Amino acid sequence: MRAALILLVSLILFGLFLWVTLSGALLFVGALFWLLLVVIAIGHQDSILLFLLGAREIRSGDEKVLYEAASHEAYKLAVPQPKLYFYNGSLERVFVFQSFQSVSIVVGKSFLESAAAEELQAVCFELLLQVRMGIAPKRTKLLFFLGSSSWLIHSFFGLATNLLPFKEVRKASRWFLNFLMFPTMEFLYRLVLGDGYFRRLAESLRQFPREEELLARVGLRLRKPLSYYSLPSRKLLELQAAGKSRHYQGILGLEFLPHEWDYLFREDLNRAD
Repeated sequence: MRAALILLVSLILFGLFLWVTLSGALLFVGALFWLLLVVIAIGHQDSILLFLLGAREIRSGDEKVLYEAASHEAYKLAVPQPKLYFYNGSLERVFVFQSFQSVSIVVGKSFLESAAAEELQAVCFELLLQVRMGIAPKRTKLLFFLGSSSWLIHSFFGLATNLLPFKEVRKASRWFLNFLMFPTMEFLYRLVLGDGYFRRLAESLRQFPREEELLARVGLRLRKPLSYYSLPSRKLLELQAAGKSRHYQGILGLEFLPHEWDYLFREDLNRAD
């Protein structure tokens, strides 16, 4: 509910801003643009997120193991058959997006290339379980809002910094923007979802011991030293991103947001101790 409210308030404020600042033909064009944003925000949140991640669709003949795993788990959980995508990122992440009855599973390419069949089954189950619980649309709305805002801010900021005379100054300005934006995105994410989202998911997973055990094996393989996700490591990635495209920086912003694997695999470690 809070994710939908933030999205609604943002659209209303933007509409009021256009109404106050524009007039005549410009107001008409602004109203059409605002209506387009409303249509996208209501019915095409997943498509925009796929665009922001630079995701590419996976056909059944390309990754048969993943396709069969997703189909099997969707049938088991009685949820719509998901469309499958992969993307190139810096961290090992997977996402599930849902807009109405449209469900999309997005898998990081590095994970897809190294995962075994049982691992893909466990991951697909964990993602589609969020659809079964009815919590995936809320997360999709929030990711849409944060990802779109990040992309727009980077776009306008990039146009402004292109006026600066020195390349080093432009790069430093982009790094400073990331330094402020990434923590802000994480704060808003935790404010809306918090750990409650991941606790509910973990509690639901405990009802399926076999799938939970398979997912724990994924965690044992993927778990990195704590320094990998430490603040200095993240700042180094931010610094590296400053010299790359706004598209790459947008992907990194979405990957830096709290993820269920961070919570679930940390909990596995705590239980093992």
